[in-house]
Amino acid sequence: MERRKVKSAGLFMASLLLASGLLAACSSKSGEEGKTDSGAKPSIKFLLSHTLAKYAMQYKSDDDMYTKELSRLSGYDLHFEFLGHGTDFTQQMTVRFASKDMADVVRTDSILSSMHPGAVEQGVFTDLTPLIEKYGQNLKKKIPQSAWDSPKVSKDGKIYGIPYLSAVPAYRVIYIRQDWLDKLNMPQPKTLDDYLKFFEAVKTQDMNGNGDPNDEYGFYVRENLDYSDLFFKEFGVHPGEWVYRDGQFQPGMIQPEIKEGLKFWKNLYEKGYVNSNLFTNKSADWRAGIKQGKGGMWMHDVPNYAEDWQPSLFVNEKNVKVAMLEGPEGPKGKGLTPENDQVNYVRVVPSSSKNAENVIKFLDWAVSNEAAEKFFAYGIEGHNYKLENGKVKFDATAKENLENDASQQFRTVISMLKDGRLEPLVLEVDPNAELLKNGLKAANNSIYKNEAMYMPNLEALTTRPELGIGSGTLFLDMFAKVITGKLDLDTGFENFVAEWKKRGGDQAIKEATEWYKKKNNIK
Repeated sequence: MERRKVKSAGLFMASLLLASGLLAACSSKSGEEGKTDSGAKPSIKFLLSHTLAKYAMQYKSDDDMYTKELSRLSGYDLHFEFLGHGTDFTQQMTVRFASKDMADVVRTDSILSSMHPGAVEQGVFTDLTPLIEKYGQNLKKKIPQSAWDSPKVSKDGKIYGIPYLSAVPAYRVIYIRQDWLDKLNMPQPKTLDDYLKFFEAVKTQDMNGNGDPNDEYGFYVRENLDYSDLFFKEFGVHPGEWVYRDGQFQPGMIQPEIKEGLKFWKNLYEKGYVNSNLFTNKSADWRAGIKQGKGGMWMHDVPNYAEDWQPSLFVNEKNVKVAMLEGPEGPKGKGLTPENDQVNYVRVVPSSSKNAENVIKFLDWAVSNEAAEKFFAYGIEGHNYKLENGKVKFDATAKENLENDASQQFRTVISMLKDGRLEPLVLEVDPNAELLKNGLKAANNSIYKNEAMYMPNLEALTTRPELGIGSGTLFLDMFAKVITGKLDLDTGFENFVAEWKKRGGDQAIKEATEWYKKKNNIK
């Protein structure tokens, strides 16, 4: 018996080796076209940000189930390293580029990022143009031309990075308490006057029912106007956009229409329609305040509904219902999101990598293969989802998907094409699909034209962050002082414009105008 077993085992091994050879020969059909002649999987190393996603922040090794599954499906030996987010990531990557401690695929915000000044000119990045032409036809089809044309991705007609796209062209919306509207017997607001009527009702009607009519606000605002930069475009111009006027390409923040927006905001503040702590209301406190019933309306993104604004997340309130609306219609316009190239960030291949060809082959597979599409939508069959009668059964509230926000790992963090939370396959199994689809439609209807879409970073603004519109800027300082009555509106605005120009703004306008005229063939 023992001899027969040995002989059978030998035949079995021979058969197995033969099958392995056949599989290797046919590997291009199974997503394993990247295998070397020896049959070993080619290795690809990624250096990315964890983007504050809990799963990636606790990622320990390539023994991770999602890494192993994607490696199995693709036929590549994949490795991921996750660094910090925001400022931390920028600092870490600055050190990595300086020390040349790289990977095969590296995340950066742009090929022109300050993390690696002069990288393109110094040959730090691989010119991917011929490789994409030869091995990346699916990448070319899936990624819009507006993204390939972005200065974040290409320079002088050469492609140095692969765009990672936002979920859709726009996803910012007005979130509103639909149950409050129903209680007030009011229709969804459309115009500025409609919003003012809603704000006044919220102020006087104790909408959260806690007995205190003064702890609710019509518009709940976050510090630095983050996710709160409303009621400017409605009067003709947004502070962050650029417009061509009087032969110059100028920032919106210094245009006279801004004064109408300031006047509107001053009225909101004085009447108590916005929270009095709007200048110090940090992100976590802002979220908590809304869930405690302090806000009737706020701004945020459609994909954040599941993790932030589901009714079950609100405290001490019953029958919570939210809706997603387009931007308000103002006397001179509307809009929540500027037209954009849809490039969320960029993945580059350092010239030090020997795997550029395999990187493009893998990415092309990842954006076109049916198994990959299902993986980035649902995760691992038998763990994150199961098939019943050929249909996917995915429970977003299941421990496997909820714990450490596991679904973000395959839908956003290691997704190869875009933020996958709003992909058709995902919406197919989302119980809130109708609400989300309506939100996406509202967001798409709130895009406004952006003449500065491809404008490169202006040299005059590079070392002068105070000339922007975010935290610590001249604009926000003026805004706060004007709406709280510490500065006269006209005088305060005029002094701000003069100071902005004096601090380097005039030079920025000169640079921007030269770019704009060249781009648009204006003499």
